[in-house]
Amino acid sequence: MRRYETIFILRPDLGEPAHKEAIKRFEGIVASNGGDLVETEEWGFRELAYNIQGERRGFYVRFDYGGAGATMNEVERNLKLADGVLRYLSVLVDDSADMAQVRTDVEARHRRAAEAKAAAEARMAAMAAERAAAAELAATNAAARAVAQEAAAAAKAAAEADAARVETAGAPAGEAAAENVAAPSSDPSTEPESGQQG
Repeated sequence: MRRYETIFILRPDLGEPAHKEAIKRFEGIVASNGGDLVETEEWGFRELAYNIQGERRGFYVRFDYGGAGATMNEVERNLKLADGVLRYLSVLVDDSADMAQVRTDVEARHRRAAEAKAAAEARMAAMAAERAAAAELAATNAAARAVAQEAAAAAKAAAEADAARVETAGAPAGEAAAENVAAPSSDPSTEPESGQQG
């Protein structure tokens, strides 16, 4: 059995229900003409390389199927007649394909893609958890620094208050000592005699 790949572009203004209906219709054409549809991929909206019938975007769909040349011809004939189809292209992928093997390969590819997606999501979740843990650690460190700064400020304020109390309590004794040093001595025995050098 020959293996074909047909890609067609639907008008973007049809809407999702019309897109789904057109895809089902073309899948039915493949099945009713002896074809074996292996895979239908909806690539979605994409920019066109150039304007086609005044459209800058289109909804891309890909069929992977097996069948005779008449199957592909009938699919292309219906694509040509459909008003909602902007462009289509069919390619002969394999002249004699084992469709059971093709289906197995496609399923294995889907499984690998799903595993890769799950692994990527797990990596993203792990990275998000690491970022959250780092942010929490930074917040904890910032809070600890703030507490330490507050404790240091409180200790400094307490030390200043203690120093002020000590100064206030020791002021009379200090003033008396300052007066004793500043007052001249009235004791004549401590005064130097005239003519003697001290």
